Amino acid sequence: MISSLITGINGFVGKHLCEFLKNKGHVVSGLDIQKKSEISDITYFAADICDGDAVSNIIEKIKPDEIYHLAAISFPKEANISPRRALKINIMGTVSVIDAMRRFCPGSKFLFVGSAKEYGTIQKEIFTEEDIPSPSDFYGASKYSSELICRQYFMLYDLDVRFTRSFNHTGPGQSSNFVCSDWARQVAMAECGKGPSQISVGNLDVEIDFLDVRDVVNAYWHIMEKGQKGRIYNVCSGKTQKLCDILDFFVEKSTKNIKVIRDKNKIAAIKENKALRGDNTRLCTETGWTINYPLEKTLKDLYDYWIDKIRSGFI
Repeated sequence: MISSLITGINGFVGKHLCEFLKNKGHVVSGLDIQKKSEISDITYFAADICDGDAVSNIIEKIKPDEIYHLAAISFPKEANISPRRALKINIMGTVSVIDAMRRFCPGSKFLFVGSAKEYGTIQKEIFTEEDIPSPSDFYGASKYSSELICRQYFMLYDLDVRFTRSFNHTGPGQSSNFVCSDWARQVAMAECGKGPSQISVGNLDVEIDFLDVRDVVNAYWHIMEKGQKGRIYNVCSGKTQKLCDILDFFVEKSTKNIKVIRDKNKIAAIKENKALRGDNTRLCTETGWTINYPLEKTLKDLYDYWIDKIRSGFI
C-alpha cells in the first residue's frame, strides 16, 4: 500500500488530490499550517513548511513513499503584494520538504507543482516544456526558482523529482480569489437573493487554458505512476477558452437579469498573455493521461457548489 504525503492538503487542490489518492487505496498523510483539517481518514500534521526542523520531524516519522508538494502562496496577486512572504514560503518551504526527503526517505518520489506563470508574458501560440521560463511576477519567479532548486536535488543527489507547470484550473471548492469561482459566486449570490443582480469583472479580452481540478489531480497521479524522474510536464488542456464566453455561461445560468460591470481594480497591473495555451503532448504520450471533464461540466459543478454553499447558510 502506497504511503502519500500531501503538503498544503487543506487547500483547493489538496482536498481533491487527497480524495483521489484515497480512492486509489493510498494511505494519505497531510501537512498544512492550520491546527486542524476537516478531511477524515488521514494522518494530519500541523506545521509551517518554513520550519525545517518541524518538517524534518514529520517526514522522519512517516517516511512516505511519495510526496506531493502543493503548499505555497498560490494566488499571484497575493505574491506581488507581499513578495518577501511569498518567496520565503514558496522557495524555502520547498527546500524544507525536499531536504527532509533527502535525509530521511531518499528513495521516495517527489512531485514539485509549478505553474504556467513561470513562462511569463512572452507572446507565443503554444508553450512546451522546452520553452525557457521568463517569469514576469513574483509568483512565477518563486515557482521557477523552486523548480531550479529541486532540479539541483535531482542532479546532485539523484532524488526522484518530477515537475509540473500547471496551467489554470478550477472546479468546485475553489476560492473566489480566482476568476471562474469569483464569477460563479457573484451570480449565485444574485440568484439566491443574497447580492445585487450584477457581476463585477476585469479584463475580458483574454483566452485561458483551463482544466478541471479533478483532471489536474489525476494528472499528478499519472506523473507519479508513469512519468519520468527529472521531467517537466505541462498540465493543461491544450486549448484556450475566452473569458467572455465563460462569463456568458454563468450569466445565462441565472434567472435574474444580471448586469455586467467592468471594475478597473480587477484588471491586472502586469500585462497578461492574451492567449496562454500549453502543449500537453508529453503528459499524454508518456503517462497515458486523458481529460475526463469538459469545461461545461466543470463550470456547472462550480456554480452548483456556490448555490449549495449559499443556500446552506455558509455565506
